[in-house]
Amino acid sequence: MPVTKKDIADYLGISRTAVSLVLNNTPNSTISEETRANILRAAKELGYRDAEVSPKLCYILCNRSSEDPLYVTDLKLIERVASRHDYRLLFMNIGSTHKDYTRLEKCLGNKEISGVVLSGDIDERMLDIMERSGVPYVVFSSLEHDNVNIVEPDVVKIAYECTNHLIAHGHRRIALFSGKIDTPVHRKSLEGYRKALLDAGIPYDVSLVQVSKEEDGYELCGRMDALDIPYTAAFCVNTLIQFGALQRLKDSGVHVPSEKSLIGWGMTDLVRMSMPPLTAFHIDPAEKESVIFRLLDVIDGKDEERKRVYLTDVKLFEGGTVAFCRNSQ
Repeated sequence: MPVTKKDIADYLGISRTAVSLVLNNTPNSTISEETRANILRAAKELGYRDAEVSPKLCYILCNRSSEDPLYVTDLKLIERVASRHDYRLLFMNIGSTHKDYTRLEKCLGNKEISGVVLSGDIDERMLDIMERSGVPYVVFSSLEHDNVNIVEPDVVKIAYECTNHLIAHGHRRIALFSGKIDTPVHRKSLEGYRKALLDAGIPYDVSLVQVSKEEDGYELCGRMDALDIPYTAAFCVNTLIQFGALQRLKDSGVHVPSEKSLIGWGMTDLVRMSMPPLTAFHIDPAEKESVIFRLLDVIDGKDEERKRVYLTDVKLFEGGTVAFCRNSQ
């Protein structure tokens, strides 16, 4: 027989009304936090399956579009892992505005969220709000900040692998198409790119580094043409830029990959839906699941040390946008 609210009330020796108020999320109830926690714990232990009693995690995407393909794949993966651990996953998209900061504070203040995955372009005010809320959280993004639990791909390693893959195919005039360099993930991409060139004995040419605040690969590729900067391949810091660059080259009558090669990093829907499919390095999805495992450890108090964890299991999706270099530009 399914567990009822009366079963929970009898188990705890409290009124059914109190159980109903908590499980129905009745606003402005006078139930103490201790009693509320006991009811939610008992409901989970007894197997009460009402959706409202399931503990909640929240994926908060900061300063990025909610439709950004770079994050949709991660959101789906995190939702699956959270569900396997009997958590519901909520989604919140916030920017750096007073209205959004207030909305974030209100969301964290209602005591219904057990933990948060914070992703995107995170600013200091957001971190301050998280700290003051007391809600356990893990940052899933490249963030140059101490004393914060961070899980992030080893971007330097990935950028190195991407650039080195092009070098191994005979390319020496390799462009870097990037978003704004003051963003930590893009700064680390530049570091990995330069290291790969250095290790291969290829001089670093600043003219080959092109930056777009809007991460517009179409515009970046067009800029190379307008400035008449010769290159045979480009490392794109994400697949959104890579997809845009591919469209520009196709529109210009340039064949990819025989005339120009493109490589990026990340596994998004764009990788497979592109024609040809994009060649890209990415983090193994199984390793990405550690974001939720780390958050659950923080929630349960199993590891109180704040630390940075790097995801390093890099995989190659072959795609069809990289070929051996045919000219000596």
